[in-house]
Amino acid sequence: MYKNLLWGVALISLVMIGCAKEQIQHSNPPMQSVSTSDFEVKLEPLEAEGYNYYNQFRCQFINKTGGDLIIDWSKTLYLHNGKNYGQFGRVGLTFEELRNVKEQPQITIPPGKTDDVVIFPLKLIGWRQEGVRKKATTPEAGFTNTPLPAGENGMSIAVLKDGKLLRKQILVKITVN
Repeated sequence: MYKNLLWGVALISLVMIGCAKEQIQHSNPPMQSVSTSDFEVKLEPLEAEGYNYYNQFRCQFINKTGGDLIIDWSKTLYLHNGKNYGQFGRVGLTFEELRNVKEQPQITIPPGKTDDVVIFPLKLIGWRQEGVRKKATTPEAGFTNTPLPAGENGMSIAVLKDGKLLRKQILVKITVN
């Protein structure tokens, strides 16, 4: 009898798991832009490859001035529901670089030029346990970008123009259904 009860519970659990509705994220708007007389920034959440959730952003920065502008990534912050949740990492950083992030670069954008970068919130990195235990050169070493949480997600970008800090917020709303 006890064995039959366990099998029944296991069967019902499997059926319920199989019938669970897949959660799909949506962004409103799909891409947000903010513009000043000096620059324009476009922010677009990107879906994780093969999944229905967002885990990073494409950020496009356009310098509209006649001089250099500098994006200060040390002062550019990830925002979630109006609160600061730290800095961004960039696609292309290695496992070792991400583990030891202390100072972010300042990227100079020449007059009239555009910079495209794929970024992700450092606070949302999921460290692969086997990668933490093993040397960073092994294939198992690494991290994964976890889903962006529902709510307002975006950035407070820090731009230097002639040594003066200019800051703009750009946000999208992520919903799950």
